[in-house]
Amino acid sequence: MDQVLSSVRNGCRLLKMFLDSPKELGVTELSKKLQLSKGAVHKLLSTLESEGFIRQNEKTKQYTLGYTLLELGTKVLTNHDIVDFSKPFLTELVSRVNELAVLCVQDSKDAIYVAKEDSKHPIRFTVESFRRFPLYSTTAARVLLAYQPESFQDEILAEQPLKMYTPHSYTSIEEVKADLQAIRERGYEISSNRRNTGVTGIAAPIFDSTGQVTASISVIGPTDRVMPKKEEIIQETLATVRDMSTQLGYRLP
Repeated sequence: MDQVLSSVRNGCRLLKMFLDSPKELGVTELSKKLQLSKGAVHKLLSTLESEGFIRQNEKTKQYTLGYTLLELGTKVLTNHDIVDFSKPFLTELVSRVNELAVLCVQDSKDAIYVAKEDSKHPIRFTVESFRRFPLYSTTAARVLLAYQPESFQDEILAEQPLKMYTPHSYTSIEEVKADLQAIRERGYEISSNRRNTGVTGIAAPIFDSTGQVTASISVIGPTDRVMPKKEEIIQETLATVRDMSTQLGYRLP
Protein backbone atom coordinates (compact mmCIF):
# COMPACT_ATOMS: atom_id res chain seq x y z
CA MET A 1 0.00 0.00 0.00
CA ASP A 2 2.86 2.39 0.87
CA GLN A 3 4.37 1.73 -2.55
CA VAL A 4 1.08 2.52 -4.26
CA LEU A 5 0.64 5.75 -2.28
CA SER A 6 4.23 6.73 -3.07
CA SER A 7 3.60 6.23 -6.79
CA VAL A 8 0.42 8.31 -6.64
CA ARG A 9 2.27 11.06 -4.77
CA ASN A 10 5.09 11.06 -7.31
CA GLY A 11 2.55 11.20 -10.13
CA CYS A 12 0.99 14.26 -8.53
CA ARG A 13 4.42 15.83 -8.03
CA LEU A 14 5.22 15.22 -11.69
CA LEU A 15 2.05 16.96 -12.87
CA LYS A 16 2.79 19.96 -10.64
CA MET A 17 6.19 20.35 -12.33
CA PHE A 18 4.36 21.89 -15.30
CA LEU A 19 2.83 24.71 -13.22
CA ASP A 20 5.94 26.91 -13.31
CA SER A 21 7.89 25.25 -16.10
CA PRO A 22 8.08 25.47 -19.90
CA LYS A 23 5.25 23.98 -21.91
CA GLU A 24 7.17 20.75 -22.50
CA LEU A 25 9.53 18.75 -20.27
CA GLY A 26 11.71 15.75 -21.00
CA VAL A 27 12.48 12.64 -18.96
CA THR A 28 15.96 13.84 -17.98
CA GLU A 29 14.75 17.23 -16.73
CA LEU A 30 11.84 15.68 -14.83
CA SER A 31 14.19 13.13 -13.31
CA LYS A 32 16.40 15.91 -11.94
CA LYS A 33 13.49 18.02 -10.69
CA LEU A 34 11.76 15.10 -8.97
CA GLN A 35 15.00 13.43 -7.83
CA LEU A 36 13.80 10.13 -9.25
CA SER A 37 15.49 7.73 -11.65
CA LYS A 38 14.79 8.08 -15.35
CA GLY A 39 13.20 4.65 -15.31
CA ALA A 40 10.79 5.64 -12.55
CA VAL A 41 9.89 8.87 -14.35
CA HIS A 42 9.30 7.03 -17.61
CA LYS A 43 6.90 4.62 -15.85
CA LEU A 44 5.00 7.53 -14.31
CA LEU A 45 4.77 9.28 -17.68
CA SER A 46 3.56 6.14 -19.42
CA THR A 47 0.84 5.61 -16.81
CA LEU A 48 -0.30 9.24 -16.88
CA GLU A 49 -0.22 9.25 -20.68
CA SER A 50 -2.44 6.16 -20.83
CA GLU A 51 -5.07 8.03 -18.78
CA GLY A 52 -4.82 11.25 -20.79
CA PHE A 53 -3.15 13.34 -18.07
CA ILE A 54 0.09 13.62 -20.05
CA ARG A 55 0.75 13.56 -23.79
CA GLN A 56 3.98 13.25 -25.75
CA ASN A 57 5.00 15.51 -28.61
CA GLU A 58 5.89 13.10 -31.41
CA LYS A 59 8.37 15.54 -32.92
CA THR A 60 10.31 16.61 -29.81
CA LYS A 61 9.65 13.43 -27.77
CA GLN A 62 9.01 15.68 -24.78
CA TYR A 63 5.92 15.70 -22.61
CA THR A 64 3.19 18.20 -21.89
CA LEU A 65 -0.11 18.21 -19.99
CA GLY A 66 -2.99 16.23 -21.47
CA TYR A 67 -6.55 17.23 -22.23
CA THR A 68 -8.01 15.18 -19.38
CA LEU A 69 -6.62 17.81 -17.01
CA LEU A 70 -8.42 20.52 -18.99
CA GLU A 71 -11.65 18.58 -18.63
CA LEU A 72 -11.13 18.20 -14.89
CA GLY A 73 -10.24 21.87 -14.54
CA THR A 74 -13.41 22.87 -16.36
CA LYS A 75 -15.39 20.58 -14.05
CA VAL A 76 -13.82 22.24 -10.99
CA LEU A 77 -14.87 25.66 -12.24
CA THR A 78 -18.36 24.41 -13.08
CA ASN A 79 -18.76 23.10 -9.54
CA HIS A 80 -17.16 26.15 -7.91
CA ASP A 81 -20.23 28.10 -6.80
CA ILE A 82 -18.28 31.27 -5.96
CA VAL A 83 -17.16 31.57 -9.60
CA ASP A 84 -20.68 31.55 -11.03
CA PHE A 85 -21.93 33.68 -8.15
CA SER A 86 -19.25 36.32 -8.76
CA LYS A 87 -19.74 36.80 -12.51
CA PRO A 88 -22.55 39.40 -12.44
CA PHE A 89 -20.78 41.31 -9.66
CA LEU A 90 -17.52 41.46 -11.62
CA THR A 91 -19.39 42.58 -14.74
CA GLU A 92 -21.18 45.32 -12.84
CA LEU A 93 -18.00 46.48 -11.10
CA VAL A 94 -16.13 46.76 -14.41
CA SER A 95 -19.01 48.71 -15.91
CA ARG A 96 -18.56 51.25 -13.11
CA VAL A 97 -14.76 51.55 -12.91
CA ASN A 98 -13.73 50.34 -16.40
CA GLU A 99 -10.66 48.47 -15.17
CA LEU A 100 -9.90 44.75 -14.88
CA ALA A 101 -11.68 43.05 -11.97
CA VAL A 102 -10.64 39.61 -10.70
CA LEU A 103 -11.88 37.08 -8.18
CA CYS A 104 -9.11 35.52 -6.09
CA VAL A 105 -9.36 32.45 -3.84
CA GLN A 106 -6.94 30.67 -1.57
CA ASP A 107 -6.01 27.06 -2.21
CA SER A 108 -3.88 25.68 0.60
CA LYS A 109 -0.82 27.97 0.68
CA ASP A 110 -1.36 29.63 -2.71
CA ALA A 111 -3.65 32.22 -4.26
CA ILE A 112 -5.42 31.73 -7.61
CA TYR A 113 -7.40 34.06 -9.87
CA VAL A 114 -10.46 31.95 -10.73
CA ALA A 115 -12.59 34.52 -12.56
CA LYS A 116 -12.06 37.87 -14.24
CA GLU A 117 -13.79 40.57 -16.26
CA ASP A 118 -11.57 42.63 -18.54
CA SER A 119 -11.61 46.39 -18.97
CA LYS A 120 -12.91 47.85 -22.21
CA HIS A 121 -9.91 50.18 -22.51
CA PRO A 122 -7.81 49.46 -25.61
CA ILE A 123 -4.71 49.75 -23.41
CA ARG A 124 -5.30 47.70 -20.30
CA PHE A 125 -3.68 45.38 -17.80
CA THR A 126 -4.67 41.72 -17.89
CA VAL A 127 -3.87 38.62 -15.84
CA GLU A 128 -3.48 34.91 -16.50
CA SER A 129 -6.33 32.98 -14.93
CA PHE A 130 -5.85 29.82 -12.84
CA ARG A 131 -2.16 30.35 -12.13
CA ARG A 132 -0.88 29.92 -8.59
CA PHE A 133 1.16 32.59 -6.85
CA PRO A 134 2.31 33.36 -3.29
CA LEU A 135 -0.22 34.74 -0.82
CA TYR A 136 1.97 37.79 -0.16
CA SER A 137 2.52 38.73 -3.80
CA THR A 138 -0.57 40.67 -4.99
CA THR A 139 -3.21 42.97 -3.55
CA ALA A 140 -5.92 40.31 -3.83
CA ALA A 141 -3.68 37.62 -2.32
CA ARG A 142 -2.57 39.76 0.62
CA VAL A 143 -6.21 40.46 1.46
CA LEU A 144 -6.73 36.70 1.81
CA LEU A 145 -3.60 36.32 3.91
CA ALA A 146 -4.49 39.29 6.12
CA TYR A 147 -7.53 37.50 7.53
CA GLN A 148 -5.69 34.27 8.30
CA PRO A 149 -4.40 33.46 11.82
CA GLU A 150 -1.05 35.04 12.60
CA SER A 151 0.53 31.59 12.97
CA PHE A 152 -0.46 30.78 9.37
CA GLN A 153 0.89 34.13 8.15
CA ASP A 154 4.21 33.43 9.87
CA GLU A 155 4.33 29.96 8.32
CA ILE A 156 3.73 31.33 4.81
CA LEU A 157 6.24 34.14 5.11
CA ALA A 158 8.95 31.97 6.66
CA GLU A 159 8.79 29.13 4.14
CA GLN A 160 11.06 30.78 1.57
CA PRO A 161 12.70 34.14 0.85
CA LEU A 162 10.24 36.76 -0.37
CA LYS A 163 10.27 36.88 -4.16
CA MET A 164 11.23 40.21 -5.71
CA TYR A 165 9.01 41.05 -8.68
CA THR A 166 9.94 44.74 -9.02
CA PRO A 167 12.27 47.16 -7.20
CA HIS A 168 9.21 48.11 -5.11
CA SER A 169 8.36 44.59 -3.91
CA TYR A 170 8.44 43.91 -0.20
CA THR A 171 11.89 42.88 0.99
CA SER A 172 11.17 41.83 4.56
CA ILE A 173 8.63 39.83 6.53
CA GLU A 174 8.14 42.81 8.85
CA GLU A 175 6.98 44.97 5.92
CA VAL A 176 4.44 42.39 4.83
CA LYS A 177 3.16 41.83 8.38
CA ALA A 178 2.67 45.59 8.83
CA ASP A 179 0.73 45.73 5.56
CA LEU A 180 -1.46 42.77 6.58
CA GLN A 181 -2.35 44.56 9.80
CA ALA A 182 -3.19 47.74 7.86
CA ILE A 183 -5.46 45.75 5.52
CA ARG A 184 -7.47 44.41 8.45
CA GLU A 185 -7.76 47.87 9.97
CA ARG A 186 -9.02 49.65 6.86
CA GLY A 187 -10.80 46.72 5.22
CA TYR A 188 -9.03 46.84 1.85
CA GLU A 189 -5.62 46.86 0.19
CA ILE A 190 -4.15 49.32 -2.29
CA SER A 191 -0.66 49.04 -3.71
CA SER A 192 1.32 50.12 -6.74
CA ASN A 193 4.33 48.62 -8.50
CA ARG A 194 4.82 45.73 -6.08
CA ARG A 195 4.04 42.93 -8.53
CA ASN A 196 4.14 44.81 -11.84
CA THR A 197 5.75 48.19 -12.48
CA GLY A 198 3.22 50.85 -13.42
CA VAL A 199 0.26 48.82 -12.15
CA THR A 200 -2.00 49.54 -9.16
CA GLY A 201 -4.38 47.12 -7.48
CA ILE A 202 -7.23 47.76 -5.05
CA ALA A 203 -8.71 44.69 -3.32
CA ALA A 204 -11.20 43.83 -0.58
CA PRO A 205 -12.43 40.63 1.12
CA ILE A 206 -15.64 38.66 0.64
CA PHE A 207 -17.04 37.11 3.82
CA ASP A 208 -19.28 34.03 4.01
CA SER A 209 -22.07 33.22 6.46
CA THR A 210 -19.57 32.03 9.09
CA GLY A 211 -17.66 35.30 9.02
CA GLN A 212 -14.69 33.76 7.24
CA VAL A 213 -13.04 35.36 4.20
CA THR A 214 -13.90 33.07 1.30
CA ALA A 215 -12.40 35.14 -1.56
CA SER A 216 -11.33 38.62 -2.56
CA ILE A 217 -12.12 41.01 -5.40
CA SER A 218 -9.40 43.16 -6.92
CA VAL A 219 -9.54 46.01 -9.42
CA ILE A 220 -6.27 46.29 -11.35
CA GLY A 221 -5.07 48.80 -13.92
CA PRO A 222 -2.35 51.19 -15.05
CA THR A 223 -1.30 53.39 -12.13
CA ASP A 224 -1.67 56.61 -14.08
CA ARG A 225 -5.33 55.77 -14.67
CA VAL A 226 -6.23 54.16 -11.35
CA MET A 227 -4.66 56.57 -8.87
CA PRO A 228 -6.54 59.71 -9.99
CA LYS A 229 -9.82 57.91 -9.28
CA LYS A 230 -8.65 55.66 -6.44
CA GLU A 231 -11.29 56.87 -3.95
CA GLU A 232 -14.06 56.07 -6.41
CA ILE A 233 -12.61 52.62 -7.13
CA ILE A 234 -12.16 51.88 -3.42
CA GLN A 235 -15.78 52.72 -2.70
CA GLU A 236 -17.08 50.74 -5.68
CA THR A 237 -14.96 47.72 -4.70
CA LEU A 238 -16.10 47.88 -1.08
CA ALA A 239 -19.73 48.20 -2.15
CA THR A 240 -19.33 45.15 -4.39
CA VAL A 241 -17.82 42.91 -1.72
CA ARG A 242 -20.41 44.09 0.81
CA ASP A 243 -23.22 43.08 -1.54
CA MET A 244 -21.57 39.73 -2.24
CA SER A 245 -20.93 39.04 1.45
CA THR A 246 -24.52 39.90 2.35
CA GLN A 247 -25.87 37.54 -0.29
CA LEU A 248 -23.58 34.81 1.04
CA GLY A 249 -25.22 35.21 4.45
CA TYR A 250 -22.68 37.44 6.16
CA ARG A 251 -24.11 39.83 8.72
CA LEU A 252 -22.38 43.18 8.53
CA PRO A 253 -21.08 44.36 11.94
